[in-house]
Amino acid sequence: MTQRDWYRVLSRLNLNQVLTFLVVAEEKSFRSAALRMHLSPSAVSVQIQQLERMLGVPLFHRTTRSVVPTRDGMALAEVAQRISAELADITTQLRDEAQLQKGLVTVVAMPTFAYMLLPQLMCRFAELYPNVEIRLLDYDSPRALEMLQQGDADLAVLARTRDLEAFEFIHLFEDELVVIIPADSNLFEGRQKVSTEEVAREQLLLSPSGTQTRALVDQIFARAQCQPRVRQECQRPQTLLALVEHGLGIAILPRTAVVDINLSRVRIASLDSRPMREVGIVYPRNMSLSPAAQSFKDFLSHAKPQLANDKPLSL
Repeated sequence: MTQRDWYRVLSRLNLNQVLTFLVVAEEKSFRSAALRMHLSPSAVSVQIQQLERMLGVPLFHRTTRSVVPTRDGMALAEVAQRISAELADITTQLRDEAQLQKGLVTVVAMPTFAYMLLPQLMCRFAELYPNVEIRLLDYDSPRALEMLQQGDADLAVLARTRDLEAFEFIHLFEDELVVIIPADSNLFEGRQKVSTEEVAREQLLLSPSGTQTRALVDQIFARAQCQPRVRQECQRPQTLLALVEHGLGIAILPRTAVVDINLSRVRIASLDSRPMREVGIVYPRNMSLSPAAQSFKDFLSHAKPQLANDKPLSL
């Protein structure tokens, strides 16, 4: 039988007829099968005849006392039983997911959010839905968007950028970019706010070019029409903070990166322009979320973490 013939057969295959065939094969009786399926014996017989006519082979040896599957019937029964079991499994799985009795949500976030923001929210979500697993990945924004497009992640927590045309964006909070200064330095001593021009003259520890945070920092200096002095570039905020603590320069980081840090080692000052980035939930537009992903998205959007001056995130 050619592939086209198989497609033609499969398109005409009736699931009810196949299930009726399985019950008859198990019961070895049209009457017993009819009782089990709450059908009349004639209805069961008609379904088997239709299936045999469509397949073009007899499926049972019929006697006055019982019916026994033919060789073709046994081959069909073997495959049909496997398919029936798989259908039962996936049906149970989908029902459990719809009722949030189980499920997996893959969330990708920029390292700052993955480290400082999401773990405590994941713990709170687990208290509500203990059978839903949250898989957290930390990548930069371009990689996160790529994973969403490829279906490797359900949701992302990112700062808003211009390349989100194909995505939905749900606002969570505003994240201020602040200056991190060594605690034992006299630089900007006693000041809570400094100018961009002053910061540009110092040895700067920044995120690498091409990252979302660095793009925002570059915009700050471009608007102030000044050229920064970049001493070190490091991807992870923790590394930049360690460099600041050891007096190797000052850093510009989102406030989310300095939540719960040891303020005996560093000081925090605001820039005069109070630059902000908008943080939110990102997911592909025109694509349906699984019940588990939808539930976690709703949970995050209602949590609405907020930054309040120098205070930690209020969740």
